[in-house]
Amino acid sequence: MDFRTYLSHMFERPQGEVAVATMVRNFSIWFFNLLRNFVLVGLLKYFYDKTGSPLLYYIHQFALLVIFIYCLSYFDQWYVNVFGFLQNKRLAHGLNLAVNVIITVVIFVVINWATSVVVSELSKAHAS
Repeated sequence: MDFRTYLSHMFERPQGEVAVATMVRNFSIWFFNLLRNFVLVGLLKYFYDKTGSPLLYYIHQFALLVIFIYCLSYFDQWYVNVFGFLQNKRLAHGLNLAVNVIITVVIFVVINWATSVVVSELSKAHAS
């Protein structure tokens, strides 16, 4: 047995496992970026609640708008095609678009709720 051949095959990367690992890494990066943004918006709301500053209020509202637009940016990647069976493709597209807008609004409401939860948890942590 040739030692160089042995060493060259010692560290091989199976193709299937690399694709799964890359997908997990990409999802983790996306999730933690989104989580960081939740905390940032939560902190802005927390500081606005504590200070009553109109500037912080508007920055917080703008940050919520940016998160909403961020959710909208996933329209082309996460298109739910509920009405794909319809013959009238224009009607199907309109109905699918409505479903996707509703999903995005629900995601925004969840983001808004999660921001409130983060703010209350930050308030509890600050009070301790």
